[in-house]
Amino acid sequence: MSFECPKFEIKIESEPRPEITVESDYDVFIPNEFRENPFGYFESEGKNIKSGEIKIDEQGRVREDSTAVKEFPVWQNKEGKELRVIGKRVNAEKGEVAKSKNPLHEYEIMKKVKKLGLPVANPIGYVKEKDKCLILTERIPGVLWRDKEALNLKEKGYTEEDIENLKQQAQKKMEELAEEFKKKGVIRSWKLKDVVFDLDIENKQIKGITPTDWERTKIEE
Repeated sequence: MSFECPKFEIKIESEPRPEITVESDYDVFIPNEFRENPFGYFESEGKNIKSGEIKIDEQGRVREDSTAVKEFPVWQNKEGKELRVIGKRVNAEKGEVAKSKNPLHEYEIMKKVKKLGLPVANPIGYVKEKDKCLILTERIPGVLWRDKEALNLKEKGYTEEDIENLKQQAQKKMEELAEEFKKKGVIRSWKLKDVVFDLDIENKQIKGITPTDWERTKIEE
């Protein structure tokens, strides 16, 4: 008499892959390195845009994170067209994102603002994995107000009066844009530090402005 050992089929469950969603116009730009490990790519290849330290409130929640927004190396499609990309790690404990429990709140707001014809960074796509979320947008041409020192304006012939005049231009344009947003039902706070300025350095003028940071924005339907 012979006995055969029972055979057991061992199933090895693979780790769930990140869910990557990309707007159709941008799919041809996504590099394989990003598709394979989007969050690893964000950390290893992204360059911090903001400076400073991480700020945590009394409840232990992250309120400001200088490592949450990064600029990626330039992406290219097969024809050599370039795409400058910003990645932002969503803070689920901040603003309307926390209230709505929707990690894509900011991304959806940007799409709606774009549809309304208002200035916003073009949404590229997003990545979701368990409790993590990463949103991608095109880089806005221009400079953040807090980074204006890097332009070395005084070396380019600017006086203190010229720089103050730029600030007044920026404030006026921001107030005008805030009114335009309000008329279309887009409610948000407005601060110079949250706006990118398209600056004509030679003529000492601000040509246009584009707001950033949409996690506290609401749209009245």
